[in-house]
Amino acid sequence: MEKKELFYRLVLLLLHAVVDLFDFIRYAWVYLRLKISDFRLKYAEIRSFEAQTRKLNKLPKHLTVLLGVEEPSIKDLANFIFWSVSVGIPYISFYDHKGLLKKRIDCFKSEVNKWEGIHFLFHHEDSIGYKNGFSGKKIHIKLLSSTDGRNKVAEKCREFVSIKNFDVQYIDAVLRESFEFPDPDLGVYFGKSFRLYDYPPWQIAVTEFVNIPTHYNCHRKQFLELLLRYDKCEQRLGK
Repeated sequence: MEKKELFYRLVLLLLHAVVDLFDFIRYAWVYLRLKISDFRLKYAEIRSFEAQTRKLNKLPKHLTVLLGVEEPSIKDLANFIFWSVSVGIPYISFYDHKGLLKKRIDCFKSEVNKWEGIHFLFHHEDSIGYKNGFSGKKIHIKLLSSTDGRNKVAEKCREFVSIKNFDVQYIDAVLRESFEFPDPDLGVYFGKSFRLYDYPPWQIAVTEFVNIPTHYNCHRKQFLELLLRYDKCEQRLGK
């Protein structure tokens, strides 16, 4: 009886193992199908998004994002980078007057590096990582804080004191060189009120600012609307 009982127990354990394995394979297959379906949906959305932006007459070369009073959400802000590179915006900057983004730059890099096939060039503390021979999409990223605003201009102005012959063109060239990026064409700010929070004033003379209520859970459609509004605006450039 003992041998028969042991045999039955072994058979029962084997049956349980087969059933568990079957359930695991079934659930894994369902999970994989959902992931594939989700990927196809996202890919289709991106393709549709890119197709819609190709109809625009103009795109900003440099998009700047002003955080204002909102605490930065790394994941949501990273979406602005993904959307920008997908439509062909080569420069994007984030102005956080509190300086929280600069402190969390490693988290920011970790979030964007989840996307393959894109070269993310962070211009931060004179350290930029270039990949030799990289042929995919790339985007330049800069994190700004209040120290890059009036303080930076004041610092440069103190340098001008020691120079005898300088003019507006020279000052403009020096400030542009320190900023590295071209002047932003389009700026997005969040919240009900518009404040610059000491954003570098030299660069935004012709920037078109557009409002989005919040950057939390911001959707691709809102970003597209942002570009559509920019496409319709007429920049007279002081004329």
